[in-house]
Amino acid sequence: MAWKRARHSFEAFLCRLGFAFLPWLPYPVLLFLAKILGLGAFYFAGSERRVALANLNLALGHTHSGAQRRHIARACFQSFARTALESLASSRLERDGLEKRFEFSPGSLDLLAQLTARNQGLIALTFHYGNWEWLSLAWGMAGYPATAVAQPIKNPKVEEIFRQTREQAGHQLIHRKNAARQLYKSLKRREIIGLLVDLNSSIDEGGAFYPFFGLPVLTTRAVGLLAMRTGAPIVCSIAYPQEDGRYRIEIGPEIPYDPRNDMETEMDAITFRWLAHCEEVIRRRPEFWMWMYKRWKVRPKPEAQSYPFYSFYDPQMERSGKLKLRMPAAS
Repeated sequence: MAWKRARHSFEAFLCRLGFAFLPWLPYPVLLFLAKILGLGAFYFAGSERRVALANLNLALGHTHSGAQRRHIARACFQSFARTALESLASSRLERDGLEKRFEFSPGSLDLLAQLTARNQGLIALTFHYGNWEWLSLAWGMAGYPATAVAQPIKNPKVEEIFRQTREQAGHQLIHRKNAARQLYKSLKRREIIGLLVDLNSSIDEGGAFYPFFGLPVLTTRAVGLLAMRTGAPIVCSIAYPQEDGRYRIEIGPEIPYDPRNDMETEMDAITFRWLAHCEEVIRRRPEFWMWMYKRWKVRPKPEAQSYPFYSFYDPQMERSGKLKLRMPAAS
């Protein structure tokens, strides 16, 4: 449609304008602009705010007051705005250099060197926390490029612009659909692969329900599957925003597993471990996670229970016989 083509062209124009202008803004100005835009989004994006508050009530309702949860939601919108603006300003990293914008936690680069020295490839996990876009670029600038899975952007013109930026540090991007085979081949070539693991999976993609903040949520099992088939080590990594505008890159912990164990059992154990780490990180500083994402979108049973308002039940999951509800073994 003519309207759709015009909209795509306008969106691409705005992206190019942002990529051209924002890298030259003084960094304190960019951070201030992110706070203003994030605050505006919190008050004017009503549907996203409602999702964020519902998720916070689910996850932190027993430990944080309503006022505290609302404060976290505001900070979350501001953190996301900062990530968005910094992504548009990514070319400034070439000018600023690695050390000006990032610091690696003590032992992080040593652990990364040890893991890659095993010569079995490496599965690097992160999630929508802090600035996951710059985390990826920091790895590449430090000499560890990866094959990374990215959700395609609906506007193909914008997709191409962002692809060039995301690959500027030596990464190779592949789309989520049918990515498993390419990731497997990369690991067999002893390369690094990068995965954002807090996106909703599906039963057809081999996903299953695992507990996350006390409620089963559809989660990918690809991490465990790739690890068990290749023997590649698994490590988590996060970019923590700092008050001085930099990011502290933390690499670790390594997620342990034993490839000699039963595949199904060990895949579950791997998933439980990295999900528990994600939850621990989010609980520690919840304002940096993307709470406006509909993470509990599908529920495994018809009863709503404690699920947020946007969740739904798909009876075809049970009728297909593919529904898998995983719970950790009793200790």
